[in-house]
Amino acid sequence: MSRLRTQAAIVKGRRYSLGYNAVASTITRRTITRRTSSEADVLTPGKRDIGSATARDDRRNMSILAWMIRRHLDNVSRFTPHFRIGGKDDATKAINDAVHKLLRWHSRRRQFDALGRHGRDEWMRMFEACKVIEGDSGGLKTSGGKLQGIEGDRIKKPAAFPKKIKPKVIKSISDEGLTFNPDGTRKEFCVCRRVKSKSFEFERLVPEDEMVFGAYWPERFDSNRGVSPLLTALNEGADVRETWQWNLQKIKASGIFGFAFTRTGSDDIFPTQGDPNTSAPASESAAYTDQVSKAVKARGMINLDLDPGDEVTEIESKSPNPNVIPFTREIIRSVLLALDIPFTFYDSLTASFSARIADRNEYEESCEWKRSKNVDVLDEIYGGWLLPIWAEADLFGFGKALKTANLSIEEVAATLRWVPAGRPWLDRSKEMSGHILALAAGVTSTPRICATYGQDAYEIAAEQADYLESAGQPLLYAQGGQIAVQAIMAGMGQEPAKDAPVNDEGDAE
Repeated sequence: MSRLRTQAAIVKGRRYSLGYNAVASTITRRTITRRTSSEADVLTPGKRDIGSATARDDRRNMSILAWMIRRHLDNVSRFTPHFRIGGKDDATKAINDAVHKLLRWHSRRRQFDALGRHGRDEWMRMFEACKVIEGDSGGLKTSGGKLQGIEGDRIKKPAAFPKKIKPKVIKSISDEGLTFNPDGTRKEFCVCRRVKSKSFEFERLVPEDEMVFGAYWPERFDSNRGVSPLLTALNEGADVRETWQWNLQKIKASGIFGFAFTRTGSDDIFPTQGDPNTSAPASESAAYTDQVSKAVKARGMINLDLDPGDEVTEIESKSPNPNVIPFTREIIRSVLLALDIPFTFYDSLTASFSARIADRNEYEESCEWKRSKNVDVLDEIYGGWLLPIWAEADLFGFGKALKTANLSIEEVAATLRWVPAGRPWLDRSKEMSGHILALAAGVTSTPRICATYGQDAYEIAAEQADYLESAGQPLLYAQGGQIAVQAIMAGMGQEPAKDAPVNDEGDAE
């Protein structure tokens, strides 16, 4: 019994919470947050505007942040449409041809953008950029199957409304610029226009089905607006920029060369009445003094007129400090994490080829869910909006071909796929060898491999078939381990040339 009492006294004397330390406040840690608030309370409209403005300003003035965003857009916002309905009948072929023509035609800037400025690829790039910087963005569906981009900061509740807007309607608009149905779903977007005084005025309420909306949700169900992933990196980015500026100023200051003159008496350093320690006349000393003074001023040098007995042995500033560079690199690494960009993308000289491959694979995985957001937007634009319009208007014979093939819009929309534009080759030979092994093992297919690099295997095969048919050339592969060329040509009903060279096994080469 005494032993148990002793142990209890020991435990009581220690600073153990016997629970979660993360929920306990101490003098050595930050104050613990005691209540969970909604994102609308944490990121109020005013703070949202400040964050968006800061992100845009840093993007204008910091090359690393601008590069990060461009790199992100290159990998997330580019897509190639892949569409193919199986079958060899004329109706199926007509549908495939019509959809491919429609997609190419609508990708042009005068067909896609309501203002006629941006084609589909560039519009999607800007749409994604607005999402990254502001948290969310929209696309207003207009007549003619065109889209008008709506930046996230234009979706808000303005300070004043026109008199024609009823008070009941104004009251229904939340501070986030949205109205909701009784079941909690979005009903309308309050879209504002910019005015010259850098403020906003009410423009219109847009029904939810007339707006394409995309956002970076803050991993919470109780959230109605997106949050920019750059908010976690803005402070570190500002630290990097300021550190560079300060060290650059120190480097410039240390590069200034100066003359230091030491007095040996009370006379002027540059005498005008002759030097008593030399035989130089006054006129020559004055001329020399004037020449040196002009040279010092012309070169921007520092001239120190010291007191008698004072001396300066060296004017130098050891800058930057050797510890600044590695510390700055770590901050940059932290900034890149905001968009999941590996540090080897920024500095590839410090990584091996295998490390770069591993980093790229991990980055590709992090891009999957970001790409899926834009794929959903494209599916909504085409599958849920444009394909029915085109079928009803029978553009390029699309509607007639659907009726002939007895297919619905939903079946066609489900066949349309948006494939990422693809990644560049790092080592084509090694990567192709890996793909060939995967094909031989039966764990992949040619269409999937081509989709990895943004290519359509069926389109490539059709182009190759057209070329071979027009050129009258057989398609031959002669890698080691494959069937001999002679056997291939024999299967095609052709005979090898009589004077063809013969290999060691007796086959014509």
